[in-house]
Amino acid sequence: MSNTEHKTPHTYVDAGKKLEDAASTAWSFTFLGLFGFGILILIWTGILPLNISYGTLLFGTIIIGILFLIFILVGIRAFFERNKLRSVKAEEDTSICQIRQWFQEYYSADAISNGMDEEDISIEQLYFLRSENIGRLLSEEFPELEESFAEYMIENIYQMYFPD
Repeated sequence: MSNTEHKTPHTYVDAGKKLEDAASTAWSFTFLGLFGFGILILIWTGILPLNISYGTLLFGTIIIGILFLIFILVGIRAFFERNKLRSVKAEEDTSICQIRQWFQEYYSADAISNGMDEEDISIEQLYFLRSENIGRLLSEEFPELEESFAEYMIENIYQMYFPD
């Protein structure tokens, strides 16, 4: 049995959503790390006194300090990832625009429906037949599209022609 038989396509996540997630992660982890270090500083300066032994305080500070340092490093890494995703988002937006323009230039809603008698077909069947036609036309013109991105574009184009 080959591995391709059990391969399930993953859901496409657009670069804009990934960019938002990276920004959220970057700010959250950096803030938590800096806030944690601030609390540790307040504890060691005596502004926030704790009634625990010096050894326990030192050991706890080292362990929690390492945790907060990891938070800051994750935040910094997310900031770099966010910067990379900006260019990916720009490329993706350009690709989406080009594919939509190409589709609008060469195909109409009637061409997508391909002469289907819409009165004899249920809404669900009509949706699947139209989506299949869009997918076939896309794969003929853009065979290099990743499967999940192609599914995303099929839905995008379908909504462009049949918004209801």
